[in-house]
Amino acid sequence: MGDVGERDGMEFLCLCMSPAIDATLTLPVSPRGAGEVIAGVGCEVHPGGKGLNVARWLATRGERVGCGGLLGADNAAAFERELRSCGVEDLFVRVPGETRRNEMLVWRGGSVKLNSVAFPDLAALPPMEELFAKVPKSGGAGVVVLSGSLPAAAGADFYARAIAHFKKLGWTTVLDASGEAFRLGLEAEPDVVKPNSEECAAALGFTPTDPEGFTKADLALRRKARHAIISDGAGGAWFDGEFFPAPRVEVLDTTAAGDTLLAEWCHCSYGRGKCDAATAACRAVAAGSAACTMPGGAPPPSELVERLAAQMQG
Repeated sequence: MGDVGERDGMEFLCLCMSPAIDATLTLPVSPRGAGEVIAGVGCEVHPGGKGLNVARWLATRGERVGCGGLLGADNAAAFERELRSCGVEDLFVRVPGETRRNEMLVWRGGSVKLNSVAFPDLAALPPMEELFAKVPKSGGAGVVVLSGSLPAAAGADFYARAIAHFKKLGWTTVLDASGEAFRLGLEAEPDVVKPNSEECAAALGFTPTDPEGFTKADLALRRKARHAIISDGAGGAWFDGEFFPAPRVEVLDTTAAGDTLLAEWCHCSYGRGKCDAATAACRAVAAGSAACTMPGGAPPPSELVERLAAQMQG
């Protein structure tokens, strides 16, 4: 990375505190029970994690983007190659050990996701000044996307502290988290939040299940955040209280679907693809749906996103 003091600030920064090697295992038959041996299993492996997934799609869309957080030094090479190939700036801090591996088992008509714990042996997080040492502190603010689970060493208030840090620098803050990290992060008043329906419960005390509930959740979230995106699984997503249904696709792997949705919305709302709110929502849902057709969080073809978005708007 060059001298950040001699250039304009990047447009997007994606924070990925729990990256993962995402492995998609494709089973030729549906599993029947314990003790079964299934031969002919296909496997695709991609470096991932929510923040990296967001960064990868933003780079695909032509945005200038960096990705930071934590990487295990012992298997950082795969992530370094991925970042270079995508054109994403490497802002990660290396820590001892390996980055975790997650596995998605998929078969016709079903899937199971197995997530490992991130950095279980990490006793303490590097100081925030070290984590963000490579991020420009002047020369132009941008958009920071804080997404995914946190290692235990970070503490549940990490996103709240990071939001406060970047707000002081004039950055737009986007939060996609769950549990206590989401609740505390929301209290720091980020600009954008993107929970799914289940994740609303941590901050709001209820899970929306019908239009009335989603409207209530949206209003509650927007008391703290300027924009609220609530994903409703395969059905679609709510954007500031308005529902946009998802187009039908043949689902292969849901890894990175929500991340691609969020990245496309940021691209359309703050980046080179800037457009009106309804178009941004349609394109975001189309991108998330297209991502479901790809293995292991791999970016979907742009042509498919365009076709699905046109279908939604037509």
